[in-house]
Amino acid sequence: MERRSCQQDSIRSGMAHAEPGRKAAQSLVGLRSLVARVLAHVGSSKDSLEESVNRVLTSESEKTFQDFDRAWMYEVASGVLRYRGRLDFIIDTYSLKKKPTGEIRRFLQIGIYQLLAQDVPPPLAVSETVQAIRLNDGEAPSKFANALLRKVADSRESWINWKVSESSPFEEQVAWCSLPEWLFKKLRKERGSPWVFAFSQSALERPQVWYRTRTETILLNEGYRGNEPPGFVQDISNQKLVEEVAEVLKYRPGKPPRILDLCSAPGGKSMGLAYAGFPVIATDIDEDRLQRVRENVNRLELQSQVEVRAYPSIHESDEKFDVIWIDAPCSSTGIIRRHPEIKWNRTFHDVERMVLAQAELMTWASRHLEDGGVVVYSTCSVLDAENRTNVAGFEVQKQWEWAPQNAPGGDGIRAVLYLHKNC
Repeated sequence: MERRSCQQDSIRSGMAHAEPGRKAAQSLVGLRSLVARVLAHVGSSKDSLEESVNRVLTSESEKTFQDFDRAWMYEVASGVLRYRGRLDFIIDTYSLKKKPTGEIRRFLQIGIYQLLAQDVPPPLAVSETVQAIRLNDGEAPSKFANALLRKVADSRESWINWKVSESSPFEEQVAWCSLPEWLFKKLRKERGSPWVFAFSQSALERPQVWYRTRTETILLNEGYRGNEPPGFVQDISNQKLVEEVAEVLKYRPGKPPRILDLCSAPGGKSMGLAYAGFPVIATDIDEDRLQRVRENVNRLELQSQVEVRAYPSIHESDEKFDVIWIDAPCSSTGIIRRHPEIKWNRTFHDVERMVLAQAELMTWASRHLEDGGVVVYSTCSVLDAENRTNVAGFEVQKQWEWAPQNAPGGDGIRAVLYLHKNC
């Protein structure tokens, strides 16, 4: 199971977007075939979209790819994964005799995504998709695709403006939300249909990139360029949470608290607390990701405030702390806008396993708190099961929540400040 927390990609900006006016080194028809392979890999693995793009491009070692090629592939693949529920519903609506599967369906998803969500002339989206199918699958499938895509193009505005309500057929609600059925049902039961509709719609949008310096938060409208003042990319919801936690810690009596950031990688929480004036001990069970914490702390010259320590030296010791922040591994359902593959490679069984892992972390924390100590427990999951503890002795002191459909429009983040009553 992939370990992902709400800080998973908070330091780097992620893949660049394809820029208007830039040209690809490879034919866009050829790139479509690579995107179809990326989508196939995502569908058959737990790999992230970025890992899948890298894997496919590495397999094409005899070819040269420019930054545009990678960015175009990532942009289209991420868009297809965001809209996949709607795209499949449209494909099946027009496929009256036989529903296309496999590679042909993936090519159709790419073409329909471009028709509905990208500024691509419909004739170009249709012709390039048909050409890609002809080259890969033959003449007969390309004729079928041409007829289907032309029907979609003719009804393009009605699909773009498609709406559903609580009275719409169930399968239409699920498709419009572009969520797997298990997640749609779970969220509807916990949150209600209006919340699910708003959340799902926001998850179709391209996420904004926020940058944090020592003194300010900057919205990078054009993405990360590399000439920003010293700081790090961190989603706005995470920035708000760090600010809220720092404000609470300011009013704790006594000396400055001894803070442990238990699941720290890639370091956004620790560095944010350091900016607020708190010393922090940072660790992470993943040594490769912990190395990223070291690199970021060194880059921002925060070594005197953030002590990075190997996980065994913390986990196997008897040390105690005033504050333990557990940014718990979770299903990551709150960050599906940034990582849309999560929608399709998570199951409810994954959630159940995460809940057990989360309880183990809370149990460990209960044994390593000083008298009067607190746990900050946070996830980037919007599911109730992952945002409450079943470990005895914890009392809720404060709760926070941000959702992508609400201002300021960041990730779906939930957090609880717990006092351990038996300390």
